Amino acid sequence: MIVIGGSAGALEPLKQIVADLPADLPAVVIAVIHVGATSRSALAAILNRETGLQVVMPRDGDALLPGCVYVPTPDHHLEVADGTIRVTRRPRVNGMRPAIDVLFRTAAAAYGGRVAGVVLSGGLDDGSAGLAAIRAAGGIGIVQSPDDAIVDSMPRNAIEVARPEHVLPATRIGSTIANVVRGPSEARPVGTAGGMEMETVGARDTPGQVTGITCPECHGSIWLQSGEGGEVQLTCRVGHSYSPESFYEIQSENVENALWAGVRSLEEQSSLAGVLASKAARFKDDDASRRYERRREVANENAAALRKVILERSDA
Repeated sequence: MIVIGGSAGALEPLKQIVADLPADLPAVVIAVIHVGATSRSALAAILNRETGLQVVMPRDGDALLPGCVYVPTPDHHLEVADGTIRVTRRPRVNGMRPAIDVLFRTAAAAYGGRVAGVVLSGGLDDGSAGLAAIRAAGGIGIVQSPDDAIVDSMPRNAIEVARPEHVLPATRIGSTIANVVRGPSEARPVGTAGGMEMETVGARDTPGQVTGITCPECHGSIWLQSGEGGEVQLTCRVGHSYSPESFYEIQSENVENALWAGVRSLEEQSSLAGVLASKAARFKDDDASRRYERRREVANENAAALRKVILERSDA
């Protein structure tokens, strides 16, 4: 089984890879690229023009067949179980659905050392923990060279976390996959598929160590979990899961959204105070008019100051 994951800048490398795969490749290929939840995916049609393999968007429960390339439906995970592919809407992982880590972890659990995982161009680090799980299960790791990637943070993180056997430009990945599939199996250390060592803490035996942090999506408690390769994952009770990098990114967006909400509230406050000041003036209530006018000025000043903070804010 070949599982491939990428995000920004991954389409062209993926096209190159499937074009280089032989039409009689005796392996299942599953490729996940992050797409918007409301997008209509043309990935299957695009890849079918590049390869002699059959590219399909599977239905839940379809049998996994050699010679096929499976790609996701937008806003659905692809998972591997018992020789079938599962198309699910389980909670987002790293803020993504489909998520690369979901595909990689389930492939490692189901196929162990018969999996090769490929991480392509993209931002943040979805796929890093999943590739580490593949490596721990005895599978092979392949990562697009950061120098060859349009967005290099996903490959760099995968290299650091998973220590893959191959770091290659996209033009060499397809032939390497073919050699891996057709070549003799290599002896590789085998760990626990899924790559998670956990201790039980908290109500209902939620695995990991409970923190004082809340989930950005459902606002439940977050548990800290450590993987076999030392990677850290943050997971809530219902299953939303994040790498530290993706969690920080989502929290940063939430901070900005909260600050803009503050600007909106202050500007609404200013508008209301202006209306009340005008109404008081019409009724010759000078004290109330001055009070509301002062409140309007203070709200405008605070809104301007907060807007400046947002525009000058940096998350370096």
